[in-house]
Amino acid sequence: MKLEDICELATEIANEHDSDIYFYAGAIGRPFDDKVIDEVRGVKRRTNVILILCTFGGDPSAGYRIARCLQQKYEKFSILIAGTCKSAGTLVTVGAHEIVMSDLGEMGPLDVQVDKKDELWEADSGLTVLSAIKALEEKSFDLFEACFLNLKRRSGGQITLKTATEVASKLAIGTVAPIIAQIDPMYVGEASRAMNIGLDYGSRLSEISKNAYDDTLQKLANSYPSHAFVIDREEAKELFLKVREPSEKESLLLDSLGSDARYPSQEPMFGYLSSSLEEVAHEGNEGENSERRETSNGNSTPASEDPESGTEGGMRAGELKQILGRRGIKA
Repeated sequence: MKLEDICELATEIANEHDSDIYFYAGAIGRPFDDKVIDEVRGVKRRTNVILILCTFGGDPSAGYRIARCLQQKYEKFSILIAGTCKSAGTLVTVGAHEIVMSDLGEMGPLDVQVDKKDELWEADSGLTVLSAIKALEEKSFDLFEACFLNLKRRSGGQITLKTATEVASKLAIGTVAPIIAQIDPMYVGEASRAMNIGLDYGSRLSEISKNAYDDTLQKLANSYPSHAFVIDREEAKELFLKVREPSEKESLLLDSLGSDARYPSQEPMFGYLSSSLEEVAHEGNEGENSERRETSNGNSTPASEDPESGTEGGMRAGELKQILGRRGIKA
């Protein structure tokens, strides 16, 4: 499908739902949140909004600002997920009135990342830090309990309760204390605070969207073992009130966007896909002028008809970036 056809399809969907359609792929962070907000303020044309989001996550504050902006500027905020939508992306999803997930779509826990100690440009999952503390707590109690019960049973009642308790305590403390001594309390505090930030932002967003169950945020923050854990559409229905499959046209749009809508790009891309047909035609003419190439016999042919031009998911590589660039709204 040609890029112009994709924009026309997006515009059809936009007109049917009275919704502006935006596309965001890549890390969520600053200053990209400012670019999204500025674009929404300048482009808003319809009553509702649909955001196609693909991200591994990022800054929860930036995610909150994006979701809050869409809530404030539009009456209904829907989110389309065709691939990966994790961490801060999940936070944005909490702010949506409706979640539309394809068969390939996946969300993740509300897991805020914290900077890894003594490392540059690396981060740890807040869940990893807090899970480690919880595991040590459980193991230390298990060790105490096992030692205490064994002392009482094997001594045939000759060891008193007080003595058994003291011996079991010393054993548990002696085993766990060296491990706990290596934990930086400031780092634990940072992880705990980061998780609370995600919960507080989520609470504020869900008050507007009213699409989350009462225990959804706690489940997203505390009930999953890893940052990469997959929450598919069926499980999302247990967390949110309004979750559905894409319509036929929505599926066609997502399929046409191909890998750009499934795998986050290294450089964030953001753009306004829906428009008037006049704008689509104008952009199509610009694209043809820039994309025509010479064949071996001297005749020019559109790159989309050239068998050597690579295709993936119905789009030539870089086409989406080109139209976003022509509109001047690439993040």
